[in-house]
Amino acid sequence: MQKNKAITAFIIILTIIMTFAVPIRVSAQEQPKTIRVGYYENEVFQEGAKDGIVKSGYAYEYYLKLSEYTGWEYEYVYGSFGDVYDMLLAGEVDVVAGLAYKEERKELIGYPDLPMGSETYNFVKHETDTDITADPQTFNGKKIGVLDSAMVDTLREYLDSHAIKAEVMAFSDYEELFSEFDSKNVDILAAEGDGAYGRDHAEVLFSFGDSNYYLCVSRYRSDILSELDTAQNMLAADEPDYLNYLNHKYFPVSVSSRAFSAAEKEWIDTHSEIRIGCLENCLPYSDTGKSGSVTGLIKDLIPEIFNDLGLNKINVTYTGYKNYDDMIAAVQTDMIDAAFPVGGGLYYSEENGIYQSSPVISTTTELVYNNGYDNDTVSSFAVNRNNTIQYYYIITNYPDAKIISCDSIEECLEAVLSGKAGATTLDGMRATDILKNSRFRNLSHRNISRNDDRCIGVKIGNEELLKLINRGIAVVGSEYAHNRAYRYTDELYNYGFTEALRDNAAVFIAIAGVITGLVMFLLVRDIKRSRKELAIIEKSRLELEQANKELDENKDALSDALSAAEHANRAKTVFLNNMSHDIRTPMNAIIGFTALADSHIDNKEKVRDYLGKISVSSQHLLSLINDVLDMSRIESGKVLINASEAHLTDVINDICTIVHANISSKQLNFNIDTNDIIHDDIFVDKLRLQQVLLNILSNAVKFTPTGGMISLKVIEKQLTDNKTAWFEFRIKDNGIGMSEEFRNMIFDAFTREQTSTVSGIQGTGLGMAITKKIVDMMGGTISVNSAEGRGSEFIVYLPCRIVDKVSEEDGTDKNKGDIVSIHDLKGKTVLIAEDNEMNQMIAKAILEEMGLTVDIAENGESAVRKITEADAGHYSIVLMDIQMPVIDGYEAAKRIRSLKDEGKADIPIVAVTANAFEEDKKLALSVGMNGHLAKPYDIGQIRKTLIELLI
Repeated sequence: MQKNKAITAFIIILTIIMTFAVPIRVSAQEQPKTIRVGYYENEVFQEGAKDGIVKSGYAYEYYLKLSEYTGWEYEYVYGSFGDVYDMLLAGEVDVVAGLAYKEERKELIGYPDLPMGSETYNFVKHETDTDITADPQTFNGKKIGVLDSAMVDTLREYLDSHAIKAEVMAFSDYEELFSEFDSKNVDILAAEGDGAYGRDHAEVLFSFGDSNYYLCVSRYRSDILSELDTAQNMLAADEPDYLNYLNHKYFPVSVSSRAFSAAEKEWIDTHSEIRIGCLENCLPYSDTGKSGSVTGLIKDLIPEIFNDLGLNKINVTYTGYKNYDDMIAAVQTDMIDAAFPVGGGLYYSEENGIYQSSPVISTTTELVYNNGYDNDTVSSFAVNRNNTIQYYYIITNYPDAKIISCDSIEECLEAVLSGKAGATTLDGMRATDILKNSRFRNLSHRNISRNDDRCIGVKIGNEELLKLINRGIAVVGSEYAHNRAYRYTDELYNYGFTEALRDNAAVFIAIAGVITGLVMFLLVRDIKRSRKELAIIEKSRLELEQANKELDENKDALSDALSAAEHANRAKTVFLNNMSHDIRTPMNAIIGFTALADSHIDNKEKVRDYLGKISVSSQHLLSLINDVLDMSRIESGKVLINASEAHLTDVINDICTIVHANISSKQLNFNIDTNDIIHDDIFVDKLRLQQVLLNILSNAVKFTPTGGMISLKVIEKQLTDNKTAWFEFRIKDNGIGMSEEFRNMIFDAFTREQTSTVSGIQGTGLGMAITKKIVDMMGGTISVNSAEGRGSEFIVYLPCRIVDKVSEEDGTDKNKGDIVSIHDLKGKTVLIAEDNEMNQMIAKAILEEMGLTVDIAENGESAVRKITEADAGHYSIVLMDIQMPVIDGYEAAKRIRSLKDEGKADIPIVAVTANAFEEDKKLALSVGMNGHLAKPYDIGQIRKTLIELLI
């Protein structure tokens, strides 16, 4: 009895000890504590720092996880980082997340035993700033932005240790710091690796330190610190990888994942395409169809990687390989840049001379066998000789097994069925669907615990591409690859008639019985109704004959309609291509001289010269655009040659200005000879002449190699009736020339010489056809002399009427009168009716430069009201836009002309509009306007029109 009592007492004591030894979690039924959280905005780490906004981020999820152990409820107090830190010191909030450990803070705030995460400090620069490199000495004299935190001390220590003199700018919150960096007021950003998340315009240089960060507690709340320590320790014991989970969830793509290294940038700059080799018969990863087109995960993965990296201009090409070893050999010999899938482990990759990328997919492997499983099952394996990845896996994990080579995975499975091999293996993503096929359904399979990775392989030494691919895999994520791969697994299961019949035998038998009965019933019914059916058939035959007759009658009409549709489509194509062809040269001149002006901004003479050349090219481009918009009139013969007085030498100089940028970029020797021009002042359609010569010169530049020679010579030939001179324009180059076959059809539309020499040179094949049409319309001729490898010479022969010297002198006097009379414009008031604010500003500046007073009306109704309310004569003239809200310019002009006060009704009105065709001018005059000016603004035309109407 005493012994039993002693045992009972021992058990009770042991139970009490064990009870107190087990950690007790806070019961959810106890009264929960309300914890005041200092909540500041920090992208990705902690977001939603306002009431009513969804909260998210690393820290927010960490708070909620701790609550599972503490039972805490949270009250969020918002502010900048600096504000909430001051609140923590004052005891106005209980906790603040993301604080690094600093010795001087130890007495001011409470640090728990365990950190809530860790971070690396990185230097980040603007991607376009080439002055700053990975050399720390390039930081001298730069502005470095940093959060006013423990990171400041680490930064200063680094700068001092490297003798770097830079301006450190500390900011109290992240929003201001990132704003200053994004606006380029800060040259270098010192940021946590995760804190610079998503800045596509930034480039990570290198790290300069790292630190753990903590969820810190107010020194006035030691009770909370104790509970926090307990909760963190329990969380670490229950979920030791929880912090890694949060890190990968919220920071899968940092700025370093998007910012390319110098080596990667070099690869990107030197490659416009990437050549991918893929293994055939390897779905869901890769395969090629009957047409040779690639299918499988690889078709989606590579474009997705380059799109997510912002490299969507990289062209992707695919080459299929039936054998894995052939694909790897193609990588080694640079026939392809990368291969997929590769695997088998790092050792075999090194033996094959390739790098393995990060895993695209990590998959299980299925051991496939027949009958029961025993030790003999894995003594021999059937291996697909065309997929060496399988061989690598088996000899690594079953080194003593006998290898039986087969030509395909289907043969491997057949070998297992027949007993020639004890087992084979299947990729986990392929196994289920392959084994669904009827001939393999009796095979058994079990999962092997050792996973196998499917990677992208690149040649050893091509680490730039490897880094780029690894970056892309990280950005895309494994979930994308798995989801895409599953789309192609169905193609592994050939569900044919045999499978359907076997799976649904009873249903097929029932259907066959029903069909047989139905056929018998229909046959009996058809026999009874045969006579009626024959009558119906005969009637149908007659109707069909009639329909055929009508079809024949309408065939010609249908053919005509088809021809008309094809003609319309060709016309549209010609229109678009002509526009592209003609605007490139002046556009290039504008861009080139703009860049030159910007680089010589302090040299007024050069800037003035460049601006003059830009103006010439702009005017030419504007003229082309105006005419291209009405290109259909050229096809229909409605466009006329509009000859006007021109100085031929100036025309030639303007053309040279336009092509100067292209000639300089190729370092060509360009000679111009106008010495044989006798009559410089002629009547000619300047735009058409420029278009003809520019088309020929552009081709000469395009097809002449760097350092070559181009010449333009103008020769005045004989006079006819003392009024017309014939001019010969010879444009010669020592470029690649052309074949005799192509020379005979160069003036046909859409023709280009298809040779290896010019196959890489782009062109629409319309330029010479357009040139020929214009020369014909101008009454001239064009011919070409050329031979392959010896250059080309184009000869344009045009008649031009000579300018009478008397009219030229009269014109000169008139211009002088215009220059003098502009002073009489001062003091006059112009009303501008224009709804576009930018156009208002430009027009006002131009007119005020002429000494005019300017008033603005924002629409047609406002213009009418201002004229009506002002005294007669207050406004001297109205410059009227056409397309305006409320009422347009036409309606406004009508209303002004209908005013009872003749002094107001007779005010001069000039249309100023982008509607620049002849019919637009006629319409403006028909509603009572006095003139028409086309946008963009031409200061000379504006001045001339004002003088004509006001002086």
